[in-house]
Amino acid sequence: MRRSMKRRIGQLAILVVGIPVAAWALEEAARRTEAKKGPSATSRRLRQGAEWLGHLGQGPLATRLRRSRAATTVTRTGGPRP
Repeated sequence: MRRSMKRRIGQLAILVVGIPVAAWALEEAARRTEAKKGPSATSRRLRQGAEWLGHLGQGPLATRLRRSRAATTVTRTGGPRP
């Protein structure tokens, strides 16, 4: 019973942490490739892999890593400070 529980926890850890981190890494690699060379076949494939893995990820980490950076920008209102 204990061995199967450890195995199940390991599987859950891969699902909750490993897959979203791998999807994020592929997305970052695609961004770096596009920054160097512009849009290319390599960057398209990296993005496809990131999207595919992103659909498999579950949990709060996957949600945070999927958010676009533009959606998390902070803007200050009220004008410049004196």
